[in-house]
Amino acid sequence: MEQLPKSIFALLASESFRTRPGMYIGEKKISILRAFIDGYFYATESKNTTSSEKEKFAEFHDWVANYFGWYESTAGWKNIILKECDGDEEKAVDKFFEVYDKFTQI
Repeated sequence: MEQLPKSIFALLASESFRTRPGMYIGEKKISILRAFIDGYFYATESKNTTSSEKEKFAEFHDWVANYFGWYESTAGWKNIILKECDGDEEKAVDKFFEVYDKFTQI
C-alpha cells in the first residue's frame, strides 16, 4: 500500500491524488476537495500542532481572487474557482490544481 505524504502540500502535489482524487475524497468535486482540506487543517489543530502550512494556504484566498481579477476574496477560493468554471465541480478541481501550481511557484 502506498504511504500518504506527510503534508497537505505534498499530498496536493502527488500524482496519485491528482489523477484519482475520487479515491481520496470520494468524488471529484471542488466542494468535497475544500471540505477535505479544511478537515486536514482541523485535524492538525485538534492535535495541538502548529501548522505553517495553514498560514501559507491562508494566502491562497487572496491570491486566487487576484489571479481571476476579482475585487476581493470574500467569496473564498472554492467559490471563485467554481464560478470561473461555470459551476462545473469536476472542471473546478482541474482548475484548482492548475491555479494551485501557479500559487506554489511564488
